[in-house]
Amino acid sequence: MRFVRIDHTEPGMVVARPIYGAYGVLLLGEGNPINPRQILGLKQLGYPGVYIEDIHSKNIELEEAVDEGIRRSAVAIVKEMFEKGPQAKAFKNEQMYLTANAVISEIVDHIFDSNLAVLNIPLMKNFDDYTYQHSVDVSILCIMIGKGMGLAKSIIMDLGTAAFLHDMGKMFVPKSILNKPGKLTREEFEVMKRHSDYGYDFAREVLKQPDIISRTILYHHERFDGTGYPHQRKGKTIPLLSRIISVADVFDAIGAPRIYKKAQLATEGYEYILANSGRHFDPEIVDVFKRTIAPFPVGLTVRLSDGRLAIVIRNHPSFMMRPYVRAFDPDYPRGYEYIDMAYDIESLHITIVGTA
Repeated sequence: MRFVRIDHTEPGMVVARPIYGAYGVLLLGEGNPINPRQILGLKQLGYPGVYIEDIHSKNIELEEAVDEGIRRSAVAIVKEMFEKGPQAKAFKNEQMYLTANAVISEIVDHIFDSNLAVLNIPLMKNFDDYTYQHSVDVSILCIMIGKGMGLAKSIIMDLGTAAFLHDMGKMFVPKSILNKPGKLTREEFEVMKRHSDYGYDFAREVLKQPDIISRTILYHHERFDGTGYPHQRKGKTIPLLSRIISVADVFDAIGAPRIYKKAQLATEGYEYILANSGRHFDPEIVDVFKRTIAPFPVGLTVRLSDGRLAIVIRNHPSFMMRPYVRAFDPDYPRGYEYIDMAYDIESLHITIVGTA
């Protein structure tokens, strides 16, 4: 299978993965050809693209550290917490948090049991569920980075939990600000910034979380050079787990669809993180990030500088911007050519110039 951008999706293409909407409603089943009305509907819902099965993608299987069913369950839990959270009584006996904790534990176990050295980020996102998907995906990114740093599994469980809960404070921010289709005013941004404090209070007082988790949430918007908030902490005075979430949070946010913008390429977020290493982000964490998170996920359809389309097959931890690809080429017997962009000497002049 391969991932095709929604504006390059054509009627008759066969869907290789089911597409779900709000509350887990199935929008389009696996194995069905897509029609013009469905393509338009997915565009309107903000989906960046679809996974399809065709002659070019034969025998390409996606390797994911976390099962899609587990990820959807986690998104549903975040959504329920956001909807019921302001009513503290909804958390009687902390049952909802215990359910969330069980899902986080399952995600940690899946990533630890996986042999994957590189995380392929999820490509199926829509702005209706952005906040909920973002919380789950940041948690997955953080767990993968924590594993790459060699942190103890118990610490990674705290990291995954804090990342899962890091935006819970936004449930107390007015929706008129949270969902504003444009730049916030100075006053509105000051209100938005309080979500770190709200999240800290919620985690500590309602969910009864330990200090390591609540403090991690409080400081996840601090920046390495001291320009963040709420307390302008600097360097390693910022808790380690907050510094990790800071990287994952910004990376995922740049690549996500929003009301006021389309989803950007993962490479945009990847390059932003690398460019701000030592400024906004801890360079030691960035070093692990750039060897752990794939800017071009397996299955992504890309456009090469020689004009051909190709599918990403594998990523090299040391050369993330130059993956191993299958290029569509009718001049070859099978209709495609394999190119290792990192190591094929005759192909070093070829670069990836976009997605398709």
